[in-house]
Formats: sequence, structure tokens, C-alpha cells
Amino acid sequence: MKKFTLIIILLIFNLTFGQDKNDPTESLIAEFKSEMKKDNISDFFIVKHITYGTTRIIDLKDPNSCNKNGYYFWMYGFWKNNEETWIKKYDNCGAFDSVKLSDSKSFEFYQKSIDSIKKDEVEIYTIKTDSIVNGKKYSFVSTQSHSSQRYFWFFKDSTEFQKNFEKYNLETVKDNINLNYKSNNNLSIVKLNLICEEIIYELEKKKMFNRLK
Repeated sequence: MKKFTLIIILLIFNLTFGQDKNDPTESLIAEFKSEMKKDNISDFFIVKHITYGTTRIIDLKDPNSCNKNGYYFWMYGFWKNNEETWIKKYDNCGAFDSVKLSDSKSFEFYQKSIDSIKKDEVEIYTIKTDSIVNGKKYSFVSTQSHSSQRYFWFFKDSTEFQKNFEKYNLETVKDNINLNYKSNNNLSIVKLNLICEEIIYELEKKKMFNRLK
């Protein structure tokens, strides 16, 4: 992926959800919310992974494979029912079976950090402090085309809110230091994402997710 540095007068940064008319995200979230409501669960969250440029090898014999619309993403819903914590996977082709987690660290971290998560904002990869010249503001940032994205939806009782960030903004390199590296990685939303990723990748590695028939 091509990396480049921008020196701009006015920074206009518009991170959208990258959804098109074929993206079933909203309907899948509605489906998941409906399932939670049926079980009288009002406290849960969802994380969506998008990695642009991903190549899928489609195995037509694999019931978990997916080749629909050419638009690929993965979503994972987390919730707790009594003392058990669960995860459910979705992709652009639909839902998978729910999987019971071996511990509750993801959900416990979310619950104790929800107030800070509401306020957290991942800042753009900045390589130099802003400067003012002749009344004009200059910002110095580094961007990466098609960076991996993380989108979160949080639901707690009657409260709903969203968070999203580019993973590139969590990185830094010696010759192009990200001034926001430490502060970004210290955010609760980023720590929650890391906990979730560890759980997700381990389950994916063990092939624990099976598509609903």
C-alpha cells in the first residue's frame, strides 16, 4: 500500500462507513438487536472489521465461504447472558452460530470503560505540530490508502453510540514518528479493540465460527 505525507492548509478529514447500496450492515445490526431484545438483553456491542484489498479464495465446498457482491467485511457481536459471555459473527453473506467465550474480559472491560469510550477519539497520524503562517493553519499528517478500519456500535439500555477509527493512526515509525501514537494507543476504545481482536483471531484460527444453515 502506498504511503504518503500530506501538508495541507485546512485539514478536512471525513471518515465514512464506506457502505454502498449492497452493504447489508444496517440490516444485520437490526437482526442482532432483535435477537438481543428477545432475550431481554439491553447491554451489548458490535465491532465491524474492514480490510481493503483482501483477497478471498472461495472454496465452494466450504459451507462457511462467502462470495456475494464483491464487498467483504466481518462483524462480531459481544454480549453477556447471566454469567456467560458470547460472540456472534456476521459477514456480507449472513450470520454464524453463537460461540460461548471462555472468559468475560472483553465485556468486563467494555462495561467498566464505557464512559471513557464515549469520549475517546483516535487522532490522525500527525508528524509535526500545527503551525500558523500569515493567519493560515498548516497541518502535517501522514495517511495510508485503504487502511484497515474498525467500526463499533454500542448499546446500553436506551443509550446508543458509535465509534470508528483507522488502524494506521495507531502506528508509528522511527523516521516518521506519529505524535499521537502513545495517546491513541492509550484510549479505551483502542484497548477494547485489541482485546476483541485477540479473541476473534484465536476463534478464527480454531475455525470455531460455523455459518447458520
